[in-house]
Amino acid sequence: MTDPSTATIRVFVVEDHQATLEGLSGGLGREEGFEIVGLSENSDDGLRAAMQLRPDVIVLDLHLPGSLGPKQMVDEFVRVPGARVVVFSAESRLAFIQAVLSQGVSAYLLKSERLKTVADTVRRVMRGEKGIVSQELTFDHKKLTPSEQEVLHMLGRGMKYQEIADERLTSAATARKQCEVLQLKLNLENREQLIAWAVQNGYGSRELGN
Repeated sequence: MTDPSTATIRVFVVEDHQATLEGLSGGLGREEGFEIVGLSENSDDGLRAAMQLRPDVIVLDLHLPGSLGPKQMVDEFVRVPGARVVVFSAESRLAFIQAVLSQGVSAYLLKSERLKTVADTVRRVMRGEKGIVSQELTFDHKKLTPSEQEVLHMLGRGMKYQEIADERLTSAATARKQCEVLQLKLNLENREQLIAWAVQNGYGSRELGN
């Protein structure tokens, strides 16, 4: 039986920016124990090739030419048999990242990451680690409960305490308390800062887009 720690990691890269594609594939291809088995610059061709090649790890940009929007694309790529998905994106909004991670990807890295970090992340996901995010994304997405995320979405859409309470079938006092807890978690001083944080981190919208 092959020792997983010494087996070659077969990597497939999907990225539409030529310089980034060449940098990633060239750099990862020089890493010990890595083999670049395929490259693609659009979502449709990338998905077809990934299904044929069955790589161990797919390094995937989220905004690609093709018929698939980000949400549908992630759904399709995480279904590739035997493959783990490492998203490599410039998108840094927390709500967006949380949505992507909830779809089953193993890691989410910003494009500002060094190649060594990408390579180390590929090795980590091959060891079974999940929920890996760039250190630059300093707030731990796991700390926000689904209920707190729902409140942030409502704040991001401009809803007031009473409107949030009506929507969630609770009291205005409870809605206010939830917002105060969020302020403490996020190290913010007041409701205005909390609203600004919600908008800046993508909580004005519930969807990744199709």
